[in-house]
Amino acid sequence: VSKFTNIFESEICKLSKARYAVATINGTSALEISIKALNISKNSEILIPNLNYIASSNAVLYNNCIPHFVDADINNLGIDYEKLDKYLEKNFIKEKFLINKKTKRKVEAIIPTHIFGYSSDIGKLLKLKKKYNLKIIEDASECVGSFYKGKHLGTFGDIGVLSFNGNKIITTGGGGAIISNNKNIYKKAFSLCTIFRKKKN
Repeated sequence: VSKFTNIFESEICKLSKARYAVATINGTSALEISIKALNISKNSEILIPNLNYIASSNAVLYNNCIPHFVDADINNLGIDYEKLDKYLEKNFIKEKFLINKKTKRKVEAIIPTHIFGYSSDIGKLLKLKKKYNLKIIEDASECVGSFYKGKHLGTFGDIGVLSFNGNKIITTGGGGAIISNNKNIYKKAFSLCTIFRKKKN
């Protein structure tokens, strides 16, 4: 890992106030590795909004999971959490994990996407996380420098994703980052991003 990468990751932490950051080749790889870092089971369903970029769906499929599309909120373009809550109550069984009545598959995670720098309803998201025991992979790819109630987007969930693609607020041409406040998640993500290479003493 180069010193410039270390500096870049340190600056991401300063901006986002996240404890840990791992630079990635792009936002899609950051999403893919985030799913792996949270130990999401193969063949489980992951909830993602239908207003989205293809990266979330691809990252889910790369992990041998199934994207389960849910409706967006017309007011903030994020997930419509009230509609989602009613949908989950009707069509899923709450056990240790959320179980889809129709497919019998587990639902372990949700990937809310903050569109164009706008925050989806974080309060409702966190209530759903607690109610249904969901892991949150916060897609804040378009939200570098965006805050909700003084806290940077991407730091509310278990893990967050930023993007530095050519069309983003800050660009490195390509590139992305994973942010988290959980040391174990960070260590797993770092190992995956560096192909399990050990740092030199």
